[in-house]
Amino acid sequence: MSRRNFLRGALGVTLGLPFLESLSRPEAHAGGSSANKRLIVFFCCNGVNMDRFWPSVGYGALSQASFAADCGMAPLAPFAERLLIPRGMHMSPRGFGWDASAGDDHAKGMGCKLTARRLIEGSVYADGISVDQHIANAVNPAGTPSLTLMAGWRADGVLGNISYSGSNAPVLAENNPRLAYLDLVGLGNLDDEELAMFTARRQSVLDLVQDEYSSLLSRRLSKADRDKLQSHFDTVRDLENTINGSIACELDPARAAELELIDPNTVANDSEYKKIGQLQLDVLALAIACGATKVGTMLWGSGAGGPIFNWDGLNHQYNHHKLSHGNTMDDNSGGEVAGYEDMLAGIDQWYTTQLAYLLTRLDSYQEGDGQSVLDNTAVVYMNELSHGKDHDFRDLPVIIAGGCGGYFKQGEYVKVTAQEDTRNDADASHNKLLTTLCNAMGVPESHFGAPDLGEDGEFEQLKA
Repeated sequence: MSRRNFLRGALGVTLGLPFLESLSRPEAHAGGSSANKRLIVFFCCNGVNMDRFWPSVGYGALSQASFAADCGMAPLAPFAERLLIPRGMHMSPRGFGWDASAGDDHAKGMGCKLTARRLIEGSVYADGISVDQHIANAVNPAGTPSLTLMAGWRADGVLGNISYSGSNAPVLAENNPRLAYLDLVGLGNLDDEELAMFTARRQSVLDLVQDEYSSLLSRRLSKADRDKLQSHFDTVRDLENTINGSIACELDPARAAELELIDPNTVANDSEYKKIGQLQLDVLALAIACGATKVGTMLWGSGAGGPIFNWDGLNHQYNHHKLSHGNTMDDNSGGEVAGYEDMLAGIDQWYTTQLAYLLTRLDSYQEGDGQSVLDNTAVVYMNELSHGKDHDFRDLPVIIAGGCGGYFKQGEYVKVTAQEDTRNDADASHNKLLTTLCNAMGVPESHFGAPDLGEDGEFEQLKA
């Protein structure tokens, strides 16, 4: 039985299983096998507080002590030995109008970050495929697209998209985790009446495949595989319950009561941002672990936008974009927001807390040879900008978690530019990161992005 086993039940339900060592061929689960490798892009907007985002130590080995309490990456400290933090990349094409392209710096930060291509006059969409879709086309069964999800309000046009299937072809991210989950378990093709019948019967997806599940458990499985299978099914059950509104999803009871009535018309509201975002991460981790996709992309908010943070100790009056400029108005025509630097640092920590949540989910799925799904995945944090107030495209904030099957170094803070000042555009163009990701995933490339922009080759400093 291959590692892409599926349970099949009524209504054509398919439920992907995690890797089971007992039911696989020996060569299918070797540590670092290209068949196991995955890629996830975790994308945030509006830049970061550059003065407080980075580790509080010099370049070299990372430990939990490398992250001061007020550092933007502090929530990732428990994963210090699994992180690779490159410093000194600049975007290609460059911002500030230094490379010819349609769109302003916000548009470039969104449309160029995963494509390394210019934006098109008129539509202002990217002139080429994004790295997530390019890799998915090569490594996913039948070339299925990358799973592309988002949380929050979606802006029109380039500011609401980061993923592209080709030139002038943005991939619309799904912002409703319930629909994403229905697709994952094979119920996405039901019409409204059929889905209503399914809901009325209140049958769990797991109930529909109970006979097959019991049959699988009757086989000679190792204790590790039995524990893994049980963990997988517990995760699915928890996910179903959360989507159905019966679990607060780490929100306080008042917030949980407010969100129980969530519907497709409210999923983009600021009040739903945390709940929807974490549900999307659950769906994404599950899809990656069960083999439904090897590539996924999670977009938080929209360029030049973002929510007004009013949860988890953040009590803001202005949205993320306004705070990134420290101004009460999006066009900088208002007054300064007192203490905005601290607010930005808090937002940075909130997002890296969500990143840590995703890493924990991925690490909970164990594969052969003592490896977890996280070990075989590259989870790449990227951002629209570096310093939001300046719309800067230099010294980009990037974090790589997981080794992608041993391809990347781990537990290191690495300078990738040869220049003394990391805020430069002389070398270390970010298209080299995209090229490196392609090769890490077994998709050979020597230059990803516009052929006349950026640099050839990989970032050798990042490779194990």
